[in-house]
Amino acid sequence: MKKTFVFCYLLSLMTLVSAQSALSQVQVNVFKNGTYFVAKEGNVSAKKGYAVLELPQEPLLGTYWLNTTKEAKISKVCFLTDTIKKTKNPQNFNDIFKGSVGKKVHFTYAADADKNSREISGILSDYYESSAIAKIKTTDNKTTYFTVTSMIDFTIEDAGVGMLTVDSLVRVAKIYFDKNVNSTDLRLVYMQDGIQWFPSYNIKVINENELQLEMKALVENYSEDINDAELTLTVGNPQFYYGMTFDPIYNNYLTSIYDTKPTVNTVPMLAMQSYSNDNSYVATDASAAMNHIEQYYDYSTAGEKTNDLYMYKVGKVSLPKQSKTSFQIFSAKIPYKDVYEVSLGDIVNYSYYSYISNDPEKRFDVYHSLQLTNNTTYPFTTAPVFVQNENLQPLAQDRIKYTPTGANISVQLSKAGDVVVKNKEEEVKKEENVKKIGKTYYNKVTIRGTIYIENLQNKKIFLTIKKDLLANVLSVSDGGKTEKSGRYSYLNPYINVNWEIPCGAKEKKTVTYEYEVYAPSNAGSSY
Repeated sequence: MKKTFVFCYLLSLMTLVSAQSALSQVQVNVFKNGTYFVAKEGNVSAKKGYAVLELPQEPLLGTYWLNTTKEAKISKVCFLTDTIKKTKNPQNFNDIFKGSVGKKVHFTYAADADKNSREISGILSDYYESSAIAKIKTTDNKTTYFTVTSMIDFTIEDAGVGMLTVDSLVRVAKIYFDKNVNSTDLRLVYMQDGIQWFPSYNIKVINENELQLEMKALVENYSEDINDAELTLTVGNPQFYYGMTFDPIYNNYLTSIYDTKPTVNTVPMLAMQSYSNDNSYVATDASAAMNHIEQYYDYSTAGEKTNDLYMYKVGKVSLPKQSKTSFQIFSAKIPYKDVYEVSLGDIVNYSYYSYISNDPEKRFDVYHSLQLTNNTTYPFTTAPVFVQNENLQPLAQDRIKYTPTGANISVQLSKAGDVVVKNKEEEVKKEENVKKIGKTYYNKVTIRGTIYIENLQNKKIFLTIKKDLLANVLSVSDGGKTEKSGRYSYLNPYINVNWEIPCGAKEKKTVTYEYEVYAPSNAGSSY
């Protein structure tokens, strides 16, 4: 086999392999915060009572652990900088020449300023990197010294360039055993940053009651090559007290107290934009053109709940360094309800202003949403979601938040301009100077509110109304539910009121509520 290298040759990436380590990755657990756990197992050779392992790049504080068999217990581990032998693939022409020593080669080079070329063939006896001179034994048994800087073309009359063995100065662990052994089985675990995963969802509406929800995971690896290891993707919010603090075993200096100070464990931000839907696209039956493709099918990735975490077991995978790999995690039919949602704050905020000033003609934004029920055996994790209708046309992009099994979550589609919601409040009673705190007197005022609803659509809808108040709610109509947060601002509690209102086609409705609020009797008083 003949291999030819020219100067426009694309340089390959360097791969270093520790000659001392015989450990193979068996497990990788990736978290969404940019950290990962890796377990390696294998048999290591020992000389003079110890084995040598190269340290991983900057393991996280307190996560580097070694275990061995009971036949050869670890007595101590010494962490230091040392020289070890490594092998590597050729990275540049110097590496290619050094790896071709002993092989039959053919050079084409520029012989003069006019770029007239000449050729030389033979066995590459040696290569002197510092002077870029190749020592060649020609076919007539003569030895020629050739400067490779004038080379135009280089051919190896062989299967290719071999791996190079080089000395490398690295941080290592010298593992000492309680008895003299030639080799032993060893398990190594540690955590590092540099591998993370991003979930994302896809919704395909099937009918008015059911949709197909798919999840995929994008795994980004910018840390180390992962070869044939069991991959686990973790959902949840585990406690990482020391965050991204590195373990001092990797440092070649005296550790300061500041080196192990807990750091903020930042979670990568996901791009979660909401696309507005103005229904201006032309609806075509995309499924008719793709009816040979199964759009609605179920599958799942094995997983298990461990304490407060859920772990997806992806299976054995290989993840090259500086790569991104996507995995299909699950696809399931999910029940949903078509809902409309509006959020009304404390529009008057009487406890602060001590008077009523609101615009009864102001329209509040109503959002059309899909309310999903998690009927699976695994939680939904926070991730972007892309929504398609029954004809596989794009509707929106929103975010699914963490949703346990059995819980509901809303996916927002668009503003509903054909559902009108207005809110008006008026004072119905005032009791002056009923309480005193410090030098401030407080009035107790009773306020009645009315929510006006008009459904301009030609179909029945369900409208969810959320109302926040800094007051004590006395009554609500239409089955509204009141929730107390337990927080107070002086005399007034924080209250949430929620309604689920059915509204027929072209129907108008009103919802009422009443509350009492304490406010300073002197305008401009603050607390």
